[in-house]
Amino acid sequence: MQQPLEGNRFYHHKGQVKQHLKKLLPILAILGYIFYLLLGPYGFVNICRLKREELTLRRQREAFVEERAALTDSLLMIKRDTFLLEKLAREKLGMIMPGDTVILTPQE
Repeated sequence: MQQPLEGNRFYHHKGQVKQHLKKLLPILAILGYIFYLLLGPYGFVNICRLKREELTLRRQREAFVEERAALTDSLLMIKRDTFLLEKLAREKLGMIMPGDTVILTPQE
């Protein structure tokens, strides 16, 4: 007969459970909101990650701009200096001028 009494205990303390839930619900709502502010799509953690990514992309962009400027300068120098163009053609492409003596070496 003690089992039905224990089952009734829950119903006896039902008013206390409701009071605890009324106190706990605002706390859970506040904690949920704090977690959303920290971990949500517009949360603090995501914003920090995006700021780091933005900084990395800005640095890459600066490096590309500098590289492009250097390549543009090199291209202009090659276009203006015919002797440099000839030197590069001989070295990189193996081109020869009429009257040049060609020496072939065996390659291994």
